[in-house]
Amino acid sequence: MAPSRRAKQTRRAAERGSAAAKAQLGTWHLQGLEGLAHDHDKALAYFLTAADLGNAASQSLLATVYYEGMGVEQSYALAAEWGRKAADQGGAEAQYIIGRMYGLGDGVKKDLPLGKTYLQLSAAQGDQKAVALLKELRKCVACGKLDVHHMICSQCRNVRYCDALCQLRHWQFPADPHKLHCCPQR
Repeated sequence: MAPSRRAKQTRRAAERGSAAAKAQLGTWHLQGLEGLAHDHDKALAYFLTAADLGNAASQSLLATVYYEGMGVEQSYALAAEWGRKAADQGGAEAQYIIGRMYGLGDGVKKDLPLGKTYLQLSAAQGDQKAVALLKELRKCVACGKLDVHHMICSQCRNVRYCDALCQLRHWQFPADPHKLHCCPQR
């Protein structure tokens, strides 16, 4: 199948340096549209080039691709790098990914307040995954109760409890990763 007229025009714009055109060509190669062959490697190359030129949509897509390992080796470091760039430009999907990474400690040091900030930005744009994760992050880690008057660990500020009894139970659980992370010297 030959490239469509639209694909040819977009390719010319990409050759002149248009980041949006490169991102569009990447999308068409990814989906096999406009007479372009389905080619994941070409799509990734176009997205990388467009992202380097500051295209937020490509940066967000790269964050997703690297976070989930879609056709590439999973890399939280690259997901965080591209995600931060896109999130700072207002990309809801990237804000969700960065919020998730910081909120859960996926590939980065867990920072619940920073994670929630990014998730709230994403949720404000209507991202339902961010809304659901924000709700999940408001649960007591020991008993799972939602939206009660939570206590926050005074050491790391990354774990929530509904009361002192839940905190004690959770702290005494010998294999808990929070205890190892929060106070490894004890």
